[in-house]
Amino acid sequence: MIKKIIIIFVLILSILSCEEIPDNIIEPQTANYTIEEISAPDLLVYNENDNKISTSITIDNSESVEEVWFNLSTEDGLEDISTTNMMSPGSSGSLRVFSGESIIDKSLLSGFYILSYYVKDGLRNSDENIKKVGTKKFEYKSETENFPPVISDLILPQQVDRGVSFIFSIKADDPNGLSDIEMVFFKLKRPDGTIVYSDQENNVEEFPMFDNGDFNNAGDNVENDGRFSLKNSFGSSSQTGDWSFEFGAKDKSGLFSNTISQNLKVN
Repeated sequence: MIKKIIIIFVLILSILSCEEIPDNIIEPQTANYTIEEISAPDLLVYNENDNKISTSITIDNSESVEEVWFNLSTEDGLEDISTTNMMSPGSSGSLRVFSGESIIDKSLLSGFYILSYYVKDGLRNSDENIKKVGTKKFEYKSETENFPPVISDLILPQQVDRGVSFIFSIKADDPNGLSDIEMVFFKLKRPDGTIVYSDQENNVEEFPMFDNGDFNNAGDNVENDGRFSLKNSFGSSSQTGDWSFEFGAKDKSGLFSNTISQNLKVN
């Protein structure tokens, strides 16, 4: 019995001696920096002698931080104004202030914009070491004159049957560019004159229309061509008679377009 145990022990030692044991084991590392403060103006007024926005971010335990930058975009995040604006660190230490600035083009329209902040650490793999760490919203007042949007060329059937899907659309333009249009919408009244709310609880009357190229869901053929569409249908219990549609648009500064109205008979 003792002899058998000795043989087994020898075999185990033999196996272990052949096993390759790595000599460069690396413990997983975590970037433990903390964002203490983000500083940026709440309001920026264009000044031709100083056409920059300056901002800073304070980071504690910043030893692992390799790079910090910010992006400037429209409030809805759909359009980048400037990207990868690098921020320089202040004096070294646990608590460090990273500062940066971006030039504001004179043609940028008044409205609200977003600063988004990113940190890259020097510890983790390259596909994991970049993190969005905060945002800051600010209002910008420009010298560039802002004009309201204009809607035209409404396509809406004269009549439809209940339960039958239909598509309607309208063209929207803006002298300051299509990207300045925040919303194209319609309001709706039943044949008895009552209002149909898109949000009954908050008394919101506007129903959005879409320029996203999603034909199946929105009825829109081409994305970002300035024609806004919607696919709709009236249920079997909907009132019959003339439904009143009123169309409009709003830009990012809050200016409203002209309105276009048309009735649709529901059978």
